[in-house]
Amino acid sequence: MDNLIEVKKLKYKNIFNNFSISIKENSFISIAGNNNSGKTVLLKLLNGLLPNNDTITMGYSYVDSNRIHDHSIEIGSVYEENINSFLFEDVYKEMAFPLENLNINPTDIETRILEIAKYFGISELLDKKTNDLTSSEKQVLLIAISLLHKPKILLLDNPFKMMDKNTKKNIISKLLDYKKKNNITIVLSTSDLEDTLYSDYLYILDKGKIVVEGKPLDVLKEDIIINRVGLELPFMVDLSLKLKFYELIDDIELDMEQLVNRLWK
Repeated sequence: MDNLIEVKKLKYKNIFNNFSISIKENSFISIAGNNNSGKTVLLKLLNGLLPNNDTITMGYSYVDSNRIHDHSIEIGSVYEENINSFLFEDVYKEMAFPLENLNINPTDIETRILEIAKYFGISELLDKKTNDLTSSEKQVLLIAISLLHKPKILLLDNPFKMMDKNTKKNIISKLLDYKKKNNITIVLSTSDLEDTLYSDYLYILDKGKIVVEGKPLDVLKEDIIINRVGLELPFMVDLSLKLKFYELIDDIELDMEQLVNRLWK
C-alpha cells in the first residue's frame, strides 16, 4: 500500500512547526485531539483550503490553495462548522448543487442522489427543508453529499458529534462498507476517542504535535498521555484498563457481554 498523502516539515502560523505525517492509500486514519490541537486546521491544509507552502503532496502533485478546484474533484469533506451553512432550503437542491457544478447531466444527478440517500437511510429527507432537519440528520446529509461526486479521499471533521449512539454506529458501519467497496481513503479528525476504534491507525495531537501514534487499541492503552492532553478514554477501554490493572483480564475488551463472560470464567 503506497502513501497517498505526504506532509513534510509543515509550518503553519503558531500551530505546526516541522510537522510530518504520511497517509496510505485506502486506509482509515484517525487524528484525535482537543479543541486546540490543530486537527481541524490540518484537514483544511490537506484540502487546500489553507496555504501550505508546498509541504503537502497528494499522489504526485502538490496540494495548492491557489488550485483548490483541482483537488476538490478528488476530495470529499465534511467540517463541523458547516452544519448550519446550507446554500438551499430544499435538501434535494442542496445535494444536486455540487454535481451541477461538475456539469453532470440531470438524469445521472438524480440517480446518484437517490442511490446515496437510500444507502445512508435518508430517502425521506429529500423532500424536506434543510432548516427542518435535526442536527443529527444534517450531519448524515453532509456525509452523503461529500460522497456524491465519488471522491478518492474523504476528510471528516467531528462528523458524528451530534448523532446519537445508534445513528453513529450505523453511519460508521456504512462508511466502512463504502470504503471497502470503493477503495477510498478516510481521514477522520475527532475529539471523541470512541470514533477512532474503527480506524486502521490513530494519531493523538496536542498543540500541533503528534504525542502518540499506532493501532487504536495500542494508543488507547497510553491512558496517562490521553488524560494529559485532555481526552477521555472510551468507557469500555477505560473499564478494561482498570480491570487489567487488577489482573482480572489480560487485554482490552470492547464488548460488554464478552467482558462479563470473561470475568465469570
